[in-house]
Amino acid sequence: MRLVLKNSDAFGIVASTLCLIHCVLTPLLFVLPLWWKGLNIIFIIVSFLAVYGSTKNTSKSFMKPLFWMSFTLLAFVLLNEEIHLFHLPELVTYFAAVNISFLHVYNLKYCKCKDDECCTH
Repeated sequence: MRLVLKNSDAFGIVASTLCLIHCVLTPLLFVLPLWWKGLNIIFIIVSFLAVYGSTKNTSKSFMKPLFWMSFTLLAFVLLNEEIHLFHLPELVTYFAAVNISFLHVYNLKYCKCKDDECCTH
């Protein structure tokens, strides 16, 4: 858990990329095994941990609401995929995954603290 929070952006980039791959491959499968669909819940949990860690360690205050809005969109899209509340095009899922990946990359590159003092609350 400490490793995830310490390297939350790198973890978030990997998780978001895996999520995107999962989203792209899912429609291509003719028979969808139950474990493959259950990955959506795992991606929500992993994304939450990565976003939580990134918001605690970012040096830019505007990144926090962007992370949480992006996470909320991703979680909504993935949960909607599980319960079929609304019909949403797959493009919405791709947008959510790419958006949260971009935020992690941006945060990793531009929003890291130079010392341990700037991110302490």
